[in-house]
This record gives sequence, structure tokens and C-alpha cells, in this order.
Amino acid sequence: MRVLNTEGILRLAEPGRSKNFADDRGHGPLQDPTAAPPFLHLIQALLRRRWLIVAIAAAGTLLAAILALVVPPQYTATAQLTVERPDGGGQAPERILDEIIDTHLALIASRDHLRRVASRLQPLQLAKPDAQAPAAPSFGAPESAAGGRSEAAGQDIGQRMLQRLTVWIPSLSGRSEADRFLENLYRRTTVLQERRSRLITVAFTSPDPRTAAIYANRIAEAYVDSLQQQMEADAVAQLHDIDRQVDAARREVQAAQQAVQDAIRRRVEAPSGPGGAVDADREIRDLTRLSREAAEFHENLLRRRTEMKEAQASIRPGIGVQSRAAVPTWPSSHNPLLFVVPSAFLSLMAGCWLALILERADRSLRSDREVQRVLGIPCIGLFPRVRAGAIGAPRLHILNHPGSPYSEAVRNIAAALQAHHTGRGSRVVLVTSSLAGEGKSTLAAALSAYFGTLGRRVLLIDLDILPAAERSREPARAGNRRSPSREQMREMIAPQPELGVDYLGLSRLGVDPLLFFEPEGLPRLLTDLRKSYDVIVVGGPPVLGASEARLLPSIADQVLFVVRWASTKRDVAEHALSFLRRFRAMDEPGPGATFAVLSHVKLKQQARLSFGDTGGDPPAFGPGPDRPPADRPSARTAEDAGPVERSA
Repeated sequence: MRVLNTEGILRLAEPGRSKNFADDRGHGPLQDPTAAPPFLHLIQALLRRRWLIVAIAAAGTLLAAILALVVPPQYTATAQLTVERPDGGGQAPERILDEIIDTHLALIASRDHLRRVASRLQPLQLAKPDAQAPAAPSFGAPESAAGGRSEAAGQDIGQRMLQRLTVWIPSLSGRSEADRFLENLYRRTTVLQERRSRLITVAFTSPDPRTAAIYANRIAEAYVDSLQQQMEADAVAQLHDIDRQVDAARREVQAAQQAVQDAIRRRVEAPSGPGGAVDADREIRDLTRLSREAAEFHENLLRRRTEMKEAQASIRPGIGVQSRAAVPTWPSSHNPLLFVVPSAFLSLMAGCWLALILERADRSLRSDREVQRVLGIPCIGLFPRVRAGAIGAPRLHILNHPGSPYSEAVRNIAAALQAHHTGRGSRVVLVTSSLAGEGKSTLAAALSAYFGTLGRRVLLIDLDILPAAERSREPARAGNRRSPSREQMREMIAPQPELGVDYLGLSRLGVDPLLFFEPEGLPRLLTDLRKSYDVIVVGGPPVLGASEARLLPSIADQVLFVVRWASTKRDVAEHALSFLRRFRAMDEPGPGATFAVLSHVKLKQQARLSFGDTGGDPPAFGPGPDRPPADRPSARTAEDAGPVERSA
């Protein structure tokens, strides 16, 4: 009685070795003393993805160069103003000078001054009505407080969001061209003091050097002119005020003189006694004093008016243009080409990080050592990827091109199977995989053809039954619920010229696959066929795609588990292999009878990946069609097979 090995799934690692160690690509902790150091794993991972890293670095550098050439250079023109030193000496005038300079700095950079400059530079902008300005949003009460409250709240939120958006994006605010021009003028103007000197620098930045010079000069000259005009206007206002005071003082002098004359006339016309004469004389003296004071005040006003008229001709604003801005010949912005090197470095770093992320996220199998460590079974060969139509007949290719990668790979796999075959007589080799499309059928055909070239009697059994989705398209065949008898299956065996072996195709009979495993079915047929054939290669269905694949290991001496290079995921392969181990009987050969083969291997890329399982770039497939060689027979005899096969 056979007992299923329920613990086979737990013994996937090699005996005597911890399962918690790093694989060939640095996945997992490093507890294996023979494993390479982490730094070496990092270098190997970067070398394996070097073309991706180079592509990302080149793309980033090219993008930085394009942006550097697209962004226009900025030119800065500067005009200098000189502040006059105040009269006097000592520390007090120095403090006053600092206050004056700070005042000039604030006034030159103020929006009022820049608005006056903008009105001169674009006189039509401010005169043009702003017809496109949006109306102020109204937040009135909704018409229906019960039904439209939520809708009004949503509109209010939307309007507030739109208002905040227009604050940071001026083009959406609907402001006039003059306002946008003033904002641009304010952002591009810089006013600062040259160290601790009396020089004030007015700088303007623009993509056009001529525009930068014109605007810098206009800002400086407009400020000086505005101060000049303001001081002249103040002087005119003061002169008008003095004129009014002079007129008032002249009238007052005239009135005082008239009062003196009237007092004298009264004193002469109406003489009085001694007491009245004294009072009259005192009145005359007082009026004369007032008249003299009024006359002096009038003369002071006239003198002051004369001085103001003289000072009005020499009014200076206390600040003047020291040097006008010249058209700059070299950009003031940083050379954008200098950012190409840092961009290239950052792109290189990004490529390295992406390569490490992809390497870490890649759960596929790529090397024989990695397969052995992850799956716990030995990997006995790498089967190369063959282009469509490159090999028409596997047998002829092996004979015509014995040194090609294809022939060498098949020879290595056959030699490993023979070295691990401990029994006598014929053998049954099962070729299966986790999923469909991983190369098991190609490997089974190549392995059968190679054993055929050794003069062995070989039978290739195709058990890759159509999936249920494909069997449903063939209702006539799918309706057959009875398996053919052993005699009928024997009669179906026919020679396969392309392979040089016999072929039994059971994959398209439309029979339920489980019917082949009846006691008098395929197991009994294989027992009988062992007497007629030296090697029986069974091309089985994928383990995770067909339930009958889990029963095949019990009737096979050796199992080739095909893993597609850089495609089969680790979890999928481990899951499929666990089914094979679980359904193998305890009295069958142990884990050593199950081997792995990497298929569809790109040998040149595998050599560049530095996994250590290839010696370098392999030779290409031999040119020309596969044809029988002229200097030797197309098939070898049993005597020519050599002692290697007979030792089995």
C-alpha cells in the first residue's frame, strides 16, 4: 500500500542548510557563510540593470539640457542714484542720512511710484476701461431657504475657492493689462543700497536686455523727476502763501499809518487841556509804534519772498542719477547648462534606485543556484531561447551543429539525467512545469531527439491535454467519456521523422485526463512499454493548469520541472512543486529524482547578468537549414552509442 508523503511540501530546502539565507540576487538575510557580501550583491544588481540605469540617466540629462535651452536667459540692468549728504557734521547728520536713504529706498520700490512709471511706459493701459473685469461675487440669501440652502453653501465654497485660486494665478483673475503690467514691474524691480555708501542701485530684470536698461533708467529718472516736481510745487505753494501774507501786512501798515494821521489831526483840530493833551500824545506814540512794527513785518515778508524766489531757481531734490543703466551684454541668470551635470547625477541616482526597486520586486528565477536555493531541487541545465523557425528538425540540428548552445544544453541535461539514474534498464522521464507556455514541450521534444541520436529506443508521449476552455470548443471530442485501451494506444504509436523517435499523442483525444490513470490505463501501458523502449519521455501538462499532472510523478522515474527564465515567479514555482512533492508516494524515489531546468534562457543576457552560471557570450546558432550531414549517417546505431548510455 502506498502512502502519500504529506510532509514533502515542508522539505523543499536542501538537507543540512538553513532556508533563511540570501539568494543570488541578494533577496533575504545573509546567513549563508558562503554567500557573497551585500555590497557585492548591490554591485551585481546594478550591473544587471545597467542599461536601464544608463537609459534613465541619459533621459534625465537630455530633459535637463532641453529645459536649459528652452528657458530664456534673464538680463539685469542697473542705474545708480546718489543721495546728497545733509548740511552740518557730527553723528546726528549721519543718522539723518541713514533715515533719508531708507526713505528713498522705500519710496522708489513703492507701488505708487511704480504705478507712475507704468503710466509713462504704457500710457494707454490705464486709460483703457477694464470691460472684462469680473463682477464682484454676491453672497445674497437663497430664494428658497428650505430647498436651496445646501446648493448655496456649495456655490459659496466654490466661489471662495475660485477667489483664492485667482490670487495665486493672476491670469485667471480677469484683471486689466495695466494691473498685470504693474505686477510684473513690481516683481522684476530691485532697489538696494550699495554697502554703507550713499549710492542706491535700481535694477530691473527682463529677458530683453534693451527693455531691462530702459525700464531701469525710467524708474530712476522718474523718481528724481517726481521729487523735483514735488519740491517745486511745494515752493510755489509757499510763495503763494507769502504773497498773501505780504498783502495782508501791507494793508495792516496802511491802516496803522492812517490811524496815526487821524490821531494827529484830532490833536491839532481839537486842542484840550493839559490832561487831554497828554492822553492824545500817548495815543499818537502807541499808534506810531504799531505802524512801525507793521512796516517792519511787511519788510521781513518782502525780504523772505525775495529769498524764496531766489531759492526756487536752485531747488535740488537731494538725490540725483549718478549713472544711467547700460544695455547688459551678459545674462544675470545662472547658466542653465551648469544644472545639466547635477541633473545627470540625480538621474543616475534615480536610475540606480529604480533598478534596485525592480530587482527587489522581481520574483522571477534567473540562475541555477537561485533555483536550487529557492525550490530546494538541483537545477541541471539552462535551455536556451530559440527563435521561431531557427530549428526546424531538432534531430538534424543536433547532428549538424553539435557545438551550438541548443545541442550543448540538451546534452548537458541528458548527461545529468543519466548521472542521477541509479536504476537499470529503461526509464520514464516526466517533463512538466508550473504553467503553460514555459517550454516543457520544446524541452521534451529536444530531449527525445537527443536520446534518439544516441541510438536509443525512445518514445515521446504527449500528455499535455487541452485545457477546459479549449476542450469546450470541440464538443464532439469532449463528449468522449471512455479512454482508449492499451492496445488502441499501442496502435497510435507512430514514428516522428523530425525527432527520430516514436510518438504517442494523447493530448487531443478529447478524453477526460483522469481516465488515463485507471488501473489498466496509462500506468499499465508504461509498464509494458518499458520492455520495448530504453527511454520514455512524457510531456505532461502544467501542474497548476491540470489536475492530472499531480498524478504523473508517481509513474515517472525522473521529473524535469521546467522553470521559464525571468518569467516564472518564485511563489508559483514553489506552489507547483509542493503539489508534485505532496502526491509522490513514499516508496518512490526521493527528492533527488526531481530536477529543475531553466528554459527560454537568453544566454548572452544571462552572461551579462553575472550570475556565474555561464562563462561568457555563447556562440550563435549555426547558419543554414538543418540537413543530414554528408560525412556520417543520419542516425547512430546502438554500437555507436558508446559506453555512456550502456552504463545505465
